[in-house]
Amino acid sequence: MKSRILLVALFILILPLAAIAETTIKAEVEKSKITTDEALTYKVIVASTESGFAAPVFPKFTGFAVISQAQSSTVSFMRGGVKTILVYAFILAPTTTGKLKIDPASVNVKGQAISSESINIEVIQGKRKPQPLPTPQKKKPSLPQQVPGSPQEPQYTL
Repeated sequence: MKSRILLVALFILILPLAAIAETTIKAEVEKSKITTDEALTYKVIVASTESGFAAPVFPKFTGFAVISQAQSSTVSFMRGGVKTILVYAFILAPTTTGKLKIDPASVNVKGQAISSESINIEVIQGKRKPQPLPTPQKKKPSLPQQVPGSPQEPQYTL
């Protein structure tokens, strides 16, 4: 009889600790339909009682340009441990119209990948046309040039 009471008491004490030890990741936007005149705020929220988890892996944001990004964190001390909440925010501008999909973000905790949900966004034409991302131009390296009158020392231009 005493062993049953002890087991029940132990179960009651361990159950809340097991429920506390978890990590969640959630992605959200404030609107699912925007125009090309608007920007979109995309947030990834990671809440965890685990220590030392890896930084999240974010999607490529196909069809959007990243205008800015920010990160905030909150640490709460509670009975049985510490809870950390990390919020990553991205301001996105559409570079095309149509139905776009933002793939899931993910975080690796103790060797296990945990993913958010994907998000569908509809971008309709506004007053301005969406600006496609510029393609990066490769800079040609400059070669040494000799200045007339001083053949022994080449001059470099940047």
